[in-house]
Amino acid sequence: MFVKYAARLALVVLAAVPAAVLAQSEPCARPTSIQASLGLGQSDRADAAINNTQYQGRGPQLSLGAAANMRGLCLEAFATGGAHYLRPLGGGFGSERVLDGRADLYLLKPVASSADNRATFAAGLAAQASLAGTKHSFANGQSTTSRYRLGVGSIGPAFDASYRILGGRVFATATVPMVSVVDHPYVAASSLDPMPGLRVATWSSLRGGSGQLGYERALSRYLTGTIAYQASGLRYDDARPVRALSQMLTFGFRLTRPTEHR
Repeated sequence: MFVKYAARLALVVLAAVPAAVLAQSEPCARPTSIQASLGLGQSDRADAAINNTQYQGRGPQLSLGAAANMRGLCLEAFATGGAHYLRPLGGGFGSERVLDGRADLYLLKPVASSADNRATFAAGLAAQASLAGTKHSFANGQSTTSRYRLGVGSIGPAFDASYRILGGRVFATATVPMVSVVDHPYVAASSLDPMPGLRVATWSSLRGGSGQLGYERALSRYLTGTIAYQASGLRYDDARPVRALSQMLTFGFRLTRPTEHR
C-alpha cells in the first residue's frame, strides 16, 4: 500500500506541469555538482518513550550533497549527520547525547522560470530517511544510562525555488511527509522486552516537514561558496508521542562539473 501510494503521488506531482511552461524553464536551478558543508546544529526533543521532559542542545553538523540533470529532471541528494549534547528545560533532570543523521532524495521537474532564467521554480517528490540514537543519562548519582532510537522513512511532495541576486543565487527548498514508516520502540534498546515492529503513519498521526534557505556565490570558475539555514521538525502522535525540531547553520563549497558551469 505504501509503495502504491508513493507511485501515484509521484505521477500526479510530476505530470501536472504544462509542456508550454516547461519549454521556457531552465533544466535545473543547480548544475551537476557535489557539495560539502560544515556547521552548527541545534536539537530540541521530547520523547515520551524516555520521559516527558523536553531536552535541548547544540553540536557540530556535517552535510554532503550532489545534484544531477537527467533529461529535463533534477535529481538531488542530501545527507547530514551530527552529535548533540542535550540538557533538560524547565528544571528537569538527566542529560542526553544524540547521534542523528538524515538522507534526502529529491526528484524535481521545472515548473516555471522568468524569461532570463533569473527566477526558477520546480516541484516533485522527495524521499527521506532519518535515524536518531539517544543515550539518556539519569540523574541518580549512579551513572545509569539507557539507549533509545527513532527511525523515520517518508515520502511526500517537494518544492525548489531560486532567484539570482547580488551576484549570486538565493535558493529555498521544502518538503512535507505524507506517508511514513516509523521505527520507535517504547522501551530502551537494552530491555529484554520484545522490540515492536515498524508502523505506518500518515499525515493524521505524523506531521512535520523540512526546509532550507540559503545563498550561493561563485568564487571561481568551478567553485561556489554556500551558506544555508536548514530546519526539520516532526510531531508523532503515538502511544509514546515524539516532538522534535532540528536546526542548523552551515557553510560550505560546491564543485561544479565544467561542462555545466553557469
